[in-house]
Amino acid sequence: MRVANNIFYRSILIVFLVSFIQTSIAQNSSDTEGWSSIEVGFNISDKLSFSASEHLRYRNKISSLSTYFTQLETSYELFKDFNLGGGVRFIRENDDVGNIQGLETHFRYQFNVSYKHDIKMLTLFYRLRYQHKNELGIAADDGNIPNEYIRFRLGLGYKFINPNLGIRLKGELFNQVQKENLENGFNRYRLSFETYKKFKNIGKFTMFYGFQKNFNRIELKPKAILGLKYKYSFDFIKSKN
Repeated sequence: MRVANNIFYRSILIVFLVSFIQTSIAQNSSDTEGWSSIEVGFNISDKLSFSASEHLRYRNKISSLSTYFTQLETSYELFKDFNLGGGVRFIRENDDVGNIQGLETHFRYQFNVSYKHDIKMLTLFYRLRYQHKNELGIAADDGNIPNEYIRFRLGLGYKFINPNLGIRLKGELFNQVQKENLENGFNRYRLSFETYKKFKNIGKFTMFYGFQKNFNRIELKPKAILGLKYKYSFDFIKSKN
């Protein structure tokens, strides 16, 4: 137990060190964002679950508001470790560029197919996601062009002897669909490292560091992401037993 806890705290230190080094090296050519979220999950059955979460994101070296949004998600296990899911986001974006500035209201929906399998202490997981986002209250004739993406994510997780403690590495590739500009196709990737710990009767805390890079896009400025997530789950499966 003590060894696992030491590894957890060292993982947190690695997250801070990597983010500090990356920010120092590329101080003028990249941005650093801060992402945080609070989530409540509901395990309805062995196969069905729901969740609701609130998210807050800052940009410009974590100094100014970028977005905040509410997300509702559901997931259903079609067969062992193979899940179908979907979700919606109600988004408020802070537009601080141009002549017209202020908070904009956006709506996003998404569909997921995910699979994972365990190899002793390792877990490999895959996700395919389609997402569609547009601004509410703005017609297509006024320039409201939806953002559509197909995203491919591959991850590797490691669980310590303590099952409530682990680390994960993730890589994700973004493919933009049907936008009327020169940015269609694969144009972004994101890499991330995260460490998590579950506390009995308290919930799950996750800290992560990510790096996102654009390519084949007009805006090529990369960004680092430093994030903190908290989740508490209500398990109705145990309540029924």
